Amino acid sequence: MKIRSYIIGCAASLLMLSSCAKQPRLDISLSDRFEGQDIQLVNFLDSTLIAETKVVEGKAEITRPDSTPVFAAVMIDGRTRAFYVIEPGTAFVNDSTNSAIGTPLNDKFASMLAQLDSIEDLDDMPTYLDFVKKAYNENKNNPLGSYFGIEWIKYADLQEIDSLLNEASESLKNSPKTRHYVDFARLRDTTSPGKKFVDFEGECADGKPTTLAAFVKPGAYTLIDFWASWCPYCIKEIPDLSALNEKWKERGLNIVGVAVRDVPEDSKAAINKHDITWPVMFNTQRRPYDIYGFSGIPHHILIGPEGEIISRGESVPQIEARLDALLNQEKK
Repeated sequence: MKIRSYIIGCAASLLMLSSCAKQPRLDISLSDRFEGQDIQLVNFLDSTLIAETKVVEGKAEITRPDSTPVFAAVMIDGRTRAFYVIEPGTAFVNDSTNSAIGTPLNDKFASMLAQLDSIEDLDDMPTYLDFVKKAYNENKNNPLGSYFGIEWIKYADLQEIDSLLNEASESLKNSPKTRHYVDFARLRDTTSPGKKFVDFEGECADGKPTTLAAFVKPGAYTLIDFWASWCPYCIKEIPDLSALNEKWKERGLNIVGVAVRDVPEDSKAAINKHDITWPVMFNTQRRPYDIYGFSGIPHHILIGPEGEIISRGESVPQIEARLDALLNQEKK
């Protein structure tokens, strides 16, 4: 009886250990600057709170009793610091990574996110869209589809989004994020190439009110550069914009910078530091987003001599190639 009881006890212990090993767990390691801060794990699609904890001696842990796979965001101080797929097993994240690793779906997402970051560095929107579209279609039946579906909806045409949503899961279709970006797609549709540009208000360098229309010169091509001092990609492309400006300013192109979601003093400091020579509108905040429906910056809109939108979302090299074609056509 004692031997049998011992065997039963061991079996129960092994079963418990096996159950714990399968339980979703996220181990978090952070630097001293995060000490004592609250960590929230939220559902990526609807922002509902899944779990919360606190950083103690650089560590935090989140264990979930439910192993149902969910794509989640790890938030610290209200900002998304990393992504985590809730699934059986132990995953890890620290303050220098933007996605968890250690379990199958988390490792897969980390690899795909690294590829996406490399594509983003190319500043080639068609290539970016092709990647997220393919990633969504390959993962629409697992939690990774939540992320790539939203990335596709952020930038796709309205007609393409309608096609995606016709076959999407209910969770993606009814997500607040999806509704938000579908609204933006409608804005992009109303300000697509061929439509007239839409005016909005901002400030001059001296704080006096002005409008975009004041910078758009009739009879000339106008390139609108939506940017911010805090945006590394915006700062990175300033030399390319400067070269474009030098080459084309005498050939019928004027560039206008529009600082969005930025403090005017920070915008002015960046202008001085990076030697931006073209005019800039300040303190427009989110107004351009809510008119033109773009989701990230830098974002470029090329306006033609009659005030019509010629292109939007293109990189500086793509814009230069377009200008070459347009002006060569005018000469014929």
